[in-house]
Amino acid sequence: MGEIRPEQYQLVFFFEGTDVSRQMLVEEFESVLDGFVPLVDYSGRKCQCAFLLVNPDLTVDAVVFFHLGFDISGRPDLHWNTPIKQLACQADITPTLSRVIRIASYSNCSIAWHQQKLWEPFVEQVEAMVQCVKSNQLGLGQLDRQQSSTSEIPALQINDSAQPVVLTNLADYVGGDGFDESMLEKQRKNYEQQLNLKSLEIGKLRDQHNELLLQLKSLEGRFEKSVYEKAQSYIEKRDKKWQEKLGQAKQYILQQNRLIKEKDAELESRTQMHTGDESLNNAAGNRFAQSGSSQPGSSQNSSPQNNNAMLKLMQDQGIKLQVNHPGIGSLHIPYEDVIEYLAAPMVYVANLRGVRPEDYAAWLQHRKNPRCQGFTEDGKACCEKIDPVSDLDQFVPGHSDFCQHHRMEKPQNESLA
Repeated sequence: MGEIRPEQYQLVFFFEGTDVSRQMLVEEFESVLDGFVPLVDYSGRKCQCAFLLVNPDLTVDAVVFFHLGFDISGRPDLHWNTPIKQLACQADITPTLSRVIRIASYSNCSIAWHQQKLWEPFVEQVEAMVQCVKSNQLGLGQLDRQQSSTSEIPALQINDSAQPVVLTNLADYVGGDGFDESMLEKQRKNYEQQLNLKSLEIGKLRDQHNELLLQLKSLEGRFEKSVYEKAQSYIEKRDKKWQEKLGQAKQYILQQNRLIKEKDAELESRTQMHTGDESLNNAAGNRFAQSGSSQPGSSQNSSPQNNNAMLKLMQDQGIKLQVNHPGIGSLHIPYEDVIEYLAAPMVYVANLRGVRPEDYAAWLQHRKNPRCQGFTEDGKACCEKIDPVSDLDQFVPGHSDFCQHHRMEKPQNESLA
């Protein structure tokens, strides 16, 4: 790890694309960071900068490529704290064209958490930086050469005979009586007054700077509070809106459940009505079929005559027989089939649907009470609730009315047989 040597120059460069747009000594850069010298040209921008360690022979020893943001007034970011001098000392040696320079950049950062604050330069930018250092626009080393040239002036050699002449001439220059101490004291006091005035002016500027910083922090606090309050208000409004929607959804679910219960009750009532219609039809058929034989003195030959007379009477009066049966719906019975239907309604409907009467009866029982018709090992009815088959054409006795367990024990082909 290197270190900053006393004879090295510390510079800061600003880049515009591949060119160097501004150069300054590190002392001037520190004044910029303190806010005393705003850079209006960089207002509201994030600049690419470089901190350089330059040797007395104007060769670049180390460089750190870092970012620096400015506000709208041209003052740097108050939270900027990149340790550019430490990074320059810890930078690794990187060959750049024909030169060897210690470089700290985004891809070569010795402190991981500062990597995002650095940037990666192009070769053209490094070359432009080196050429600017060589051109020495900041006049590096000139003051040192002036001081060294002054120290190399040989001392004046005078002899005893010449000394009174020099002193005489010097006394003539200052007034003949020696130096005017009152004049020197007056100038010293004048300089002290000017220094005090400058010190007061600097103090006022610092106070103004601190006051502006406090105002800025206050504005930031109020802004954050305003943003927080707006966010809190938005969240509360959104929660209230969601609560309203949730309440509406609950009401909708309750209403749908109520409608479902009403539909179930209506369906159950219709089922009971159909069952009652079947019983009445059976009873009416039996009575009608027996009407001919129940009269005194009637014979087997006179029963058809009575039935035909009754049918003729129904036809003349415009009476029609309209019935409802599960699996076939509303059914109009022709006059010529009334006797057959009333004698055995279930058989008539089963024949009309093309199924066996016992299969139709099994389907009605399954539709009314969908439970397994199988038996357990100890001879008890299984009666496990199963899914009902609502379509008569899909119903297979001995399979559709069995649970899964008894279906496995009794395959479908066996039940069909």
